[in-house]
Amino acid sequence: MPMRATTVRFSEDLWSMLEREATKSGVSAAQFVREATILRLAMLAGMRGDEAARMTLGSLAAQAQGAGDGEVAGAVSDPKRLSALEKTGLLDSEPDERFDGLARVAARALDAPVAMVTLVDRDRQFFKACIGLEEPWASQRETPLSHSFCQHAVAARTALVVDDAREDPVLRDNPAIRDMKVIAYAGIPLIARGGAALGTLCVIDHKPRRWRPEDTSLLEEIAGTVVAQIEAG
Repeated sequence: MPMRATTVRFSEDLWSMLEREATKSGVSAAQFVREATILRLAMLAGMRGDEAARMTLGSLAAQAQGAGDGEVAGAVSDPKRLSALEKTGLLDSEPDERFDGLARVAARALDAPVAMVTLVDRDRQFFKACIGLEEPWASQRETPLSHSFCQHAVAARTALVVDDAREDPVLRDNPAIRDMKVIAYAGIPLIARGGAALGTLCVIDHKPRRWRPEDTSLLEEIAGTVVAQIEAG
């Protein structure tokens, strides 16, 4: 594949700002620019309905953040899991009050500003329900896996509870912290009757938060209802 060289000129003020933000995110300036470019291109491709471009960019974004590493990538891309996910018919489906309602219940029960029902595809996460999510994410209803915490819950097939993602050794470089203000996260994998982990029911806070064991237990109960709705078709 040929190399393509570009020269991007920034003013000193803009360059200094870029370096500061990259440092805060724990990445190099070059990686910061790369992530921002991939995300912007993916959003534009999604708006145009360019499926092939969106899938390619999603894969690149996942690689940029290490989402394609080891066990997580293997679990996410498992053919049987992806087949089970496809059979639900929920990917790219319209909003459904059954799932929106359960996400609202989770948000209220845990007093969280954001709650989502996510479906983790090969190179993206699709939001079947997203309550409290800011734009443009609420309208896009998906992100590349570079911005996914949920993929880790899917890969581990167990609850993922994070009090402050900025201090988590696995998640601290995830651009969702910067772009979507994901600081505290609690996600329960949605495991279908056949054993496939399809996605998560998750809640998010924009500030550090110590999740209690009863929070996780309650979220697990609601997640069970989400799975029942998925399997009801």
